[in-house]
Amino acid sequence: MNAQLFWHNKAVTYVVVTLVFGTIYTLNNLLTAPLLLAPGAHLVHLPSGFKFLLVLVFGVIGALSVFTVSLFAALGFYFAGMVPLSLELAFANALAPLLTTKFFKDHGWVKNDLADLKWKTLLTMGLLFSALNTACNQMLLYWHEMTLNMIDGMAIMFIGDMTGVLLVFGLIRVAMSGFSRLRKR
Repeated sequence: MNAQLFWHNKAVTYVVVTLVFGTIYTLNNLLTAPLLLAPGAHLVHLPSGFKFLLVLVFGVIGALSVFTVSLFAALGFYFAGMVPLSLELAFANALAPLLTTKFFKDHGWVKNDLADLKWKTLLTMGLLFSALNTACNQMLLYWHEMTLNMIDGMAIMFIGDMTGVLLVFGLIRVAMSGFSRLRKR
């Protein structure tokens, strides 16, 4: 099966993206457990950057992968037995990057193929995504009485989301410049 055929199969793309995101999410949460300072709020959260990246690149399939991983994490670890909260959080986690991407594409600030994506636009998208993701998650946690101080949770989660976005896209930028140097040789 050639690579082009592979990525045109939506089911295969969904499975691969879900497994990749699930692995990143699990590793991050295992390695950065001390940075979980409030319910749902890590001080540094690389999965937020990858969540945004996967939805930006894979669209609805990326959002479905984020939903799946978020649901399993919520039901299996963070909010076991709390099905409504877990479903709502999974939906919010998938919807925030999807709405951000749709907003920028619908307004013509980014083409569908991302060919015109500039770092300034990406940073602006990251800010909107982080604000939306933080607000949705922390309001749900507050609504379900999982946190008593929504403002502190929002502050911590926004910082974590932004650092995740900046670190992921910074790593991509470094990797791209490294690849371009290797191609020139």
